[in-house]
Amino acid sequence: EGGTWHPMEENTFADSIAVGVPRNGDKALMAIRESDGLAVNVSDQEIMDAQQLLGRTCGVFGEPAGVTAAAGVKKLCEQGLLGKNDTVVSVVTGTGLKDVANAIRACGEPLSIPGSMDALLGAFAEHGIVVE
Repeated sequence: EGGTWHPMEENTFADSIAVGVPRNGDKALMAIRESDGLAVNVSDQEIMDAQQLLGRTCGVFGEPAGVTAAAGVKKLCEQGLLGKNDTVVSVVTGTGLKDVANAIRACGEPLSIPGSMDALLGAFAEHGIVVE
């Protein structure tokens, strides 16, 4: 909005970043402005979608707060604010094992597979998982 930040209610399941009063809000805004950067908010659903996307396309299992930046990059691309030739770094800062309950909420129950390669490949085939 171009103004100063204001305290707000914490309203995300990404509890590692659920902060209504940031410690260095003024510094964060200054860094965004001085770098001609962008900031975007994402919903819990967009965060869960990013968890699924990173797992499906990259094999990355990130916790909700850890994939929030990726959700933001996706949203900025969809809004046309990031282009195909733009360079972006999005760091996944936490493993999904830190918040298994929300990973299950986002992605569903994990597969339980006996410890053999035949069982693994059979489960993959049954669930339409292609391994190349």
